[in-house]
Amino acid sequence: MGLLKNILYFWPEFIREASLLFKFRTIVKGIKKELEEQQLRIDWLGRIYTVITLKEEFRQQQELVQQSVVFQELKPTSDILMKYGLSDYAYPEIQKIDDSFSFLVILYPETDYCNFWRFLWNLLFLGITITIIYWIYPIVYSLISSI
Repeated sequence: MGLLKNILYFWPEFIREASLLFKFRTIVKGIKKELEEQQLRIDWLGRIYTVITLKEEFRQQQELVQQSVVFQELKPTSDILMKYGLSDYAYPEIQKIDDSFSFLVILYPETDYCNFWRFLWNLLFLGITITIIYWIYPIVYSLISSI
């Protein structure tokens, strides 16, 4: 019963997250010029990219301190996102670029349900569930009506 419940609850959440991704992408594409003025790039999915190079005084610090400096450097970007109501949805992913003192920062909405493999998995089980119901219902109906 838990599997059936998970299949049924997946679809409303999937639609909600897909809608959020579409809205985020649409708004980001609309403010592309303003983001590019801050040296930010946008890909076809609407993710926002930038590379932040650490200043000389922070290069010998621990990585945690370096990441906090990267967050401070994102303040102008956060202000733009807040202005358009996207700051609650854009989560940063920070990756250190090998052999440099730079970090790649990717901002995009966090999703749990809008995932290709999870979509495929739930579509498969929904199809199996509907097929089982389609074949079992006439058998059960004929048994009940014969009583």
